[in-house]
Amino acid sequence: MFSHCLYAEDSSVEYKIKVGYLYNFTKFVTWEDDSAESFNLCVLGEDPFGDLIDPIEQLSVMGRAIKLFRLGNVFGAKKQPHCHILFVSSSMTDTQFVQGVENTLVVGESAGFVTQGGMIGFVNKQGKIKLQINLKAITKNRLKISAKLLEVADIIKEDNNE
Repeated sequence: MFSHCLYAEDSSVEYKIKVGYLYNFTKFVTWEDDSAESFNLCVLGEDPFGDLIDPIEQLSVMGRAIKLFRLGNVFGAKKQPHCHILFVSSSMTDTQFVQGVENTLVVGESAGFVTQGGMIGFVNKQGKIKLQINLKAITKNRLKISAKLLEVADIIKEDNNE
């Protein structure tokens, strides 16, 4: 399962840990039924993973193969597949688009990501990767999240006015 905090000594280790989390989210988040043949994991912005994330395509989720899509800086194109998990890299500074996604777990790594409407944010504190979760955004997106995942994360209010 999840360790409360994992050490990330260099960026390679940090991104291996993040890949592990992205895969494990599939076990602790429930999506509404869809007709997709594959479980789609998308990376938006500059890809910080490189080839570290490629082996995830050898795994499956809910009986479906995982497909990896690197979207560059474009999200919402008509021919784009539905993303079950959308990882938003720190190169993306405008996160307003996250308000319009449906049946997608939006995960990011920028400072303040979850307070700007993101659902799960990776935070590196003193070399440890921790999770922040915006429960309101997840519920609004009609996703269900396991209490086991909530136990290892900090629950963050969407903005400072709540």
